[in-house]
Amino acid sequence: MLHFRASKNLVNAKSIIQSSLHTRKSLLWHGYIWPFLCLYSLWLYIYIYSYEEYLASEEWTFLTLVSLITMNALIFLSCQWSVRAKACFTCETKNDIRRAKVIKIIPAPHKGKGELCDLNSARIGEISFFYQKKKYVWDDDKKVFNRLRYPIDMDSRISIFRNSKGLETVNEIKSVQEKYGFNRFDIPVPTFRELFKEHAVAPFFVFQLFCVGLWVMDEYWYYSLFTLFMLVVFESTVVFQRLKTLAEFRTMSIKPYPIYVRRKGRWVTVNSDELLPGDLVSIVRSKEDGGVPCDMVLVNGTCIVNEAMLSGESTPLLKESIHLREGNEELDINGIDKNSLIFGGTKVLQVTPPSKEEAALASDNGCIAYVLRTGFGTAQGKLVRTMVYSTEHVSANNLESFLFILFLLIFAISAAGYVWVKGVENDRKRSKLLLDCILIITSVVPPELPMELSLAVNTSLVALAKFAIFCTEPFRIPFAGKIDVCAFDKTGTLTGENLVVEGVAGIHPDDSKILMKPPEALRDTIQTLAAAHALVRLDDNIVGDPMEKATLEALEWKLDKDDTVIPANQQSQRFQSRSKLQIRRRFQFSSALKRMSSVSTVTTPRGKKTFIAVKGAPETLRQMYAFVPDDYEETFKFFTRRGSRVLALGFKYLQDNMSLEEINDLQRESVENELNFAGFLIFHCPLKEDAVSTLKMLNESSHRVIMITGDNPLTACHVAREVAIVERDVLILDIKEDAENPDELVWKSVDEKIMIPVNPVEPIEPSIFRDYDICITGAALSQYENRPSVKELLRHTWVYARVSPGQKEFILTVLKQAGYVTLMCGDGTNDVGALKQAHIGVALLDGKPEDLKKIAEHHRMQRLKDMYENQLKFTARFNMPPPPPPAAIAHLFPHITQQLQQQKPAAQRRAPAQVDQIAEQLIQDFDDEPPTIKLGDASVAAPFTSKLSNVVAIANIVRQGRCTLVATIQMYKILALNCLISAYTLSVLYLDGIKYDDWQVTISGMLLAVCFLCISKARPLEKLSEQRPQTNIFNFYIILSILGQFAIHIASLIFIVDLVFKHEERKPVDLEGEFEPSLLNTAVYLISLSMQVSTFAINYQGHPFRESLKENTALYYGLLTVGGIAFAGATEFVPELNSMLKLVPLINDFKLKLVGTMLFDFFGAWLIEIIFKFLFANNKPKDIARKTR
Repeated sequence: MLHFRASKNLVNAKSIIQSSLHTRKSLLWHGYIWPFLCLYSLWLYIYIYSYEEYLASEEWTFLTLVSLITMNALIFLSCQWSVRAKACFTCETKNDIRRAKVIKIIPAPHKGKGELCDLNSARIGEISFFYQKKKYVWDDDKKVFNRLRYPIDMDSRISIFRNSKGLETVNEIKSVQEKYGFNRFDIPVPTFRELFKEHAVAPFFVFQLFCVGLWVMDEYWYYSLFTLFMLVVFESTVVFQRLKTLAEFRTMSIKPYPIYVRRKGRWVTVNSDELLPGDLVSIVRSKEDGGVPCDMVLVNGTCIVNEAMLSGESTPLLKESIHLREGNEELDINGIDKNSLIFGGTKVLQVTPPSKEEAALASDNGCIAYVLRTGFGTAQGKLVRTMVYSTEHVSANNLESFLFILFLLIFAISAAGYVWVKGVENDRKRSKLLLDCILIITSVVPPELPMELSLAVNTSLVALAKFAIFCTEPFRIPFAGKIDVCAFDKTGTLTGENLVVEGVAGIHPDDSKILMKPPEALRDTIQTLAAAHALVRLDDNIVGDPMEKATLEALEWKLDKDDTVIPANQQSQRFQSRSKLQIRRRFQFSSALKRMSSVSTVTTPRGKKTFIAVKGAPETLRQMYAFVPDDYEETFKFFTRRGSRVLALGFKYLQDNMSLEEINDLQRESVENELNFAGFLIFHCPLKEDAVSTLKMLNESSHRVIMITGDNPLTACHVAREVAIVERDVLILDIKEDAENPDELVWKSVDEKIMIPVNPVEPIEPSIFRDYDICITGAALSQYENRPSVKELLRHTWVYARVSPGQKEFILTVLKQAGYVTLMCGDGTNDVGALKQAHIGVALLDGKPEDLKKIAEHHRMQRLKDMYENQLKFTARFNMPPPPPPAAIAHLFPHITQQLQQQKPAAQRRAPAQVDQIAEQLIQDFDDEPPTIKLGDASVAAPFTSKLSNVVAIANIVRQGRCTLVATIQMYKILALNCLISAYTLSVLYLDGIKYDDWQVTISGMLLAVCFLCISKARPLEKLSEQRPQTNIFNFYIILSILGQFAIHIASLIFIVDLVFKHEERKPVDLEGEFEPSLLNTAVYLISLSMQVSTFAINYQGHPFRESLKENTALYYGLLTVGGIAFAGATEFVPELNSMLKLVPLINDFKLKLVGTMLFDFFGAWLIEIIFKFLFANNKPKDIARKTR
């Protein structure tokens, strides 16, 4: 028997914070059935036999029965709302894994919903369950569920994959299939009814229905029906959007197609959705609508792939096999073997199969690959799961909302208590009294809250999508409004990809700083430049790293077939004609190693030679030269100080004409040593057009902007100065040159005139931070990683250079732990860890605006075509003539156009313009829907993906983040004031005889709904403000402003009620009577309308974050309309309006005082807001964002 505490987390996964074992009870023993069967029986017994003793009145009978039903309903609904409640009321806890049938899963925040998952023991000796399409398997030794382990997770030695013969027996195939299942994305799409049912039992929706029921009982039929209609329409819209999104997710799975797989010792054809981990497959060029079916490692051969559907990067990549790797080494999928991985969902553009002597090929002559992961276990599967299960919108069910409602409940309960006491004193009917008290309490729980928060976030999603920015985790958008630190990679992020080759330095006989044009360089240097790259030919085009393409073009050489590199023309040859170079083997670039190399055969008229070409960071290659020139350091630092990118070049010759087998036996360590110096390749890295302006905007808007790059510190400091990240003199913390120990550090200036030794054990001198801007290298940072002073060091550092991908992630982690909200902007390849660690990770892709315009136009035409085809189906169904097609797609339907022209030439000439206008408006409405993320829009690297390479994407994200944050805060304020005023109106004023007509309530409700909609549609300003938005609602400014404005409104209401009773005799209040127009009702209704206008107008926050109230024309004119109705009603300017609203005539003196009270209420509340905002608003940035200049 396996026993353990139920509270123990049984699942080893970061995304799951709690789990426990259970068995399901039979339906009768559920907590919302058998206890209430007993309670209902007891109530019925008391009602029949002991009525006078215990109930004695209709009120208590009604109250006890309603309380029982409510409690029963709440317990039942709690099982729908909370998996904890469901486990508590419908399951029995078990401590024995063998006796349990289900497991309760509680995920981490924003990782989806909790579930009760069935335990499966179909495979002998295995207990497992599925959660969010991920399988977890019981480990009997460690007494914990682990994520399903694939072959690569169990034994990742190269020899396992390289020597694999595939799945060789029927039993092995069957066992693996039972363990891993099919290779597909099985995403069920529920019906509209099923989804709506799920939404209909959500807490706020149930609460809204409850409120509608209360209003019906209080005889407000029109208002109740209007509210119910709005609720159903909104939820239906959300359900349709979810159905559309889920249907889109289903299309992400690649359509199964036949593929060769080696099973039972021979090549056979199976469907791609039947592939299993451990299969050996033959990879050929992908068809137009196909792709790689799962994650694989290339065992033999080479291929070119496009990973745009996964990472978003459109540059084709060369993938090389692990055929030449040492068998006893581990497969390093995040490092040296990254270029051997082919991910599911990517497209194979070209394959180069191995020779038939090397491998037993399939009949399709493809490359050989070993299947690593399938289905949702692949990288693409993880991206799809993120899209499906991440929190879709900001939820109101968080701690801040809960505390906010508790704060309002204090006032509501006080008001309800007042009504109850007064009602008992006046011997009012208890059932009616109870209804009034419940109405008061429910009035302070704003049912619109989740709807409004969803509107604010969805508006930002739509706005970002128009800038080609897509978000897979919308809950992060408000974080973008709180950012303290903006971190940028340099290469490809701040600087463009279009590098310019300036020349080769270090080889001129007169001065090493003189740049030579590449074609005019020494022969060995030319050969090094021609050989040291990873470029490949793809359908007569050269693809690969833009920097390497620029190098080959500047060299005036070209890449020919079979990895042969030859001069582009005879004039570019500085040595004997008919020379050529064939690359036989490459050692790929690694960001950890900071170098790459190749082995080539050079053919000249004098014979063939084996040539080694190496390029990399000058600091790295220095250790690999047989002889280092005296001015080596001085030369490369001269160019890095001026911002150039510098690569050191090295070469050597091996024995003549080595065979391919001998070349393949070479080790990287033996290739990359005893090199001859071949110069420095110098690149000019132009900044992106919008880099300076965007970083200037971020600096001026209370953000700390830093650079984190793997480039040289001198180059990084130069670029940092160009974009105003640093402005003072810079000190670089680095390892001392020629240091014997890695902890020998030194502070040095860019020109190295200042050199200050540093002991990492001792505290850092404060004057360093006070007087200089700081740059730190990765080597120096590694000496501080486990020291207490690292937080202080990182808080004052502006530039990080020569840092590894792991150190980038470490920097973001430390800043987050220090309490700062962080943003990281980089590419989707080298910066994955840092992008995921930051609160806001943004992957900048390489798209161009003109490409996106073409894509957008294609989607627009497709939507127009789909819409028109639906119209044709509709008209055909009812035997109606077809409508004229919109002009933009008329050429697609020539027969309909011709038919209509023949039938009604005159009328049809007028109709198309109207049809086009309607169609364009419908498309515009579709564009305002939250975007459906497609593969290729999002990157696996980051929650935010910009398809354009423009740095201004960061400013756009910050703008929308601030806009959402401001909208959220002001919604809380407006809802709070409306709820508090409602509580007062429903209690104190109600006892004074205040009643509203059903039409009055309905009209004001409709106007309020429109105003709330307009608030969320406000657009952000182009300029980012130095002032920061409020980050939460619990601060002195927000609370005091709400209470102060509430006091002004209450004072105005009290004054008006007293004024009414001076002009009208106080009559006995009949609280049970029908509504009758009166001076009291007229005055209070009109000033309430005025208060609603002031609440929106005063608490609307426009500049400096969003467009002002006047610029938000819909809201502006909406409030003017409501204010105009209140003013017209108070002055009787439009008598017909007063009659429609059932307002009584007013005398002149009363009119003047009513209008005066309205003005006092408006300007008094405005003054309160201004004063408390000035005194208590905390809009200053955190210390890290303040530049100490």
